[in-house]
Amino acid sequence: MKAITLIFFLLFGATAYAADEGDGKKADLPATISGQIMIDAKTPMSHGVILLFDKNLGPPPSMGRYWRVPDLITPLGKDGKFSLEVVDGTYYLQFSQKNPKAEIGPAIDKEYFYFHGDSDGNATPLEIVNNKGLNLGRLKAFLWTPDIVQRDKGITAVEGVVVDTEGKPVERAVVLAYYNPVGQGRPIFISDRTDKKGRYQLRTNDGGTFYLKVRSVIGGGKPAAGEYLNTTKEFEPLPVTLKKGEKLKDITLKVMLFTRPQEEIAPLEKREWKVFGNGAPKDGK
Repeated sequence: MKAITLIFFLLFGATAYAADEGDGKKADLPATISGQIMIDAKTPMSHGVILLFDKNLGPPPSMGRYWRVPDLITPLGKDGKFSLEVVDGTYYLQFSQKNPKAEIGPAIDKEYFYFHGDSDGNATPLEIVNNKGLNLGRLKAFLWTPDIVQRDKGITAVEGVVVDTEGKPVERAVVLAYYNPVGQGRPIFISDRTDKKGRYQLRTNDGGTFYLKVRSVIGGGKPAAGEYLNTTKEFEPLPVTLKKGEKLKDITLKVMLFTRPQEEIAPLEKREWKVFGNGAPKDGK
């Protein structure tokens, strides 16, 4: 059974079928990008998520230089197969061994991962033209290791610390980068979680102006009680400007605990990133 596509990109607003105004007949079925994620030649990957990126909504993903937030997330079937309904356009694809109902962020150590790209970590575009789908066949995943991430040479990044109102380091926070100054919607880049000293590194694909927000959950969305948010007026994001290839250092992000009356504070490790759409596939497929 095809994996159920969770949502299509916010800007599309398209339905799976369009009614023909002339005779009321349904339009052609949408194109699909399909394939099967394998652990080895005989063993399919049983769980995880397919991450799809739309060229119109942001830069291509990178295997090690930065983490681009995906535009489409869909659970993988138990047989490792996936089938994503798409419209004409250019896309990029990854697989990550994540729980579809949990936080879906950067890959971590000893997690199976698949990146559709070349040996240098550049994403290979998938072109959908004239509603013609693509079957990628069997795709072999590999175990992710931290040394894949480029943290020193050949990157564009913002670095610093996240601290609370008393100047103490905040551990396990996430820095989100937006193109828009209000910091709304889905972020385009995210950092790894801060360490015990509150240190973060947010890597981007290019120079430019980015708007930074700090959250306790990777997916953003409505803040919950007990989350860390920027101390700026109305939690506005902090603008930073950097050049391509630059590492902008010593950027301190001050945060405060967000509270709501009569709302219980959930432990950070138990919070979930709201997966776009309907949740896990039916019948586990």
